[in-house]
Amino acid sequence: MKIQIQLFSVLRDLLPPGAERGRTTVTLPEGATLSELVAHLGIDQKLGLAPGEIVSKAGWQVMVADRFEADMGRVLYGGDEVKILPPISGG
Repeated sequence: MKIQIQLFSVLRDLLPPGAERGRTTVTLPEGATLSELVAHLGIDQKLGLAPGEIVSKAGWQVMVADRFEADMGRVLYGGDEVKILPPISGG
């Protein structure tokens, strides 16, 4: 199945050359989860965390179809759009 992804900040380095505006399409097996997508892209290795911990421990924001998603075990479906954004900071 094909999943549209958009990565922000330091994660853009993980995208293939030519990925425009941090966007690309990846192919995953049917029934793949958000954690499996994170591992497939190497985000877990880049951040030094288990795939399921990028939200809970590091505060990254994950959106599926423009809705925030905290469950990294969420099953993805062909055509889903996933955005992974850096932690929000302020002061």
